[in-house]
Amino acid sequence: MKGRIMEIVYHFDTTSEALRACENGELVTGSVVVVATDCIIGLASNPPRAITARTGPFKPFFGNSRSAILTESQHGAEQIRAGVDEAYRQGFPVPEALADFATLRSEMSACAREYRLTSDEVLALVEACEARSTEFWNTLGQAGADSIAARILQASIDNLSAARRKLLDRPL
Repeated sequence: MKGRIMEIVYHFDTTSEALRACENGELVTGSVVVVATDCIIGLASNPPRAITARTGPFKPFFGNSRSAILTESQHGAEQIRAGVDEAYRQGFPVPEALADFATLRSEMSACAREYRLTSDEVLALVEACEARSTEFWNTLGQAGADSIAARILQASIDNLSAARRKLLDRPL
């Protein structure tokens, strides 16, 4: 049975800490670097390479296709895949060219599948948000803007709208 190599994931509070660790050779080259406060995922190297759309001080991948990225990078497909999967797990946007490296849902373990929504699941949630929001708008119209429930209904509508936006903006 062929086993997969476990990826090393380092977490940092700031990109400057992560950058310093990469420059000083403190990290295993190709390991995943997470700076959650800045919504940045990268791969350890000198300089580190950004996996996420937000790059900070990390160098982005410049290729527009999987083969171009592999040609220009010192990182292999498995390393890039680990970074892309971590970015999706964290909910951070990934450039379209890197999305091709993601583990297909069908290849994921049952535990990993729990955390990734399919496009059908996202659309179902968006539709549910829209239906509930419409219901709240109708109730608000009947109750009147001066009613006690108006503030609660308006806050609920705002929360549903924000959730809908997040679902539609999140990479699948």
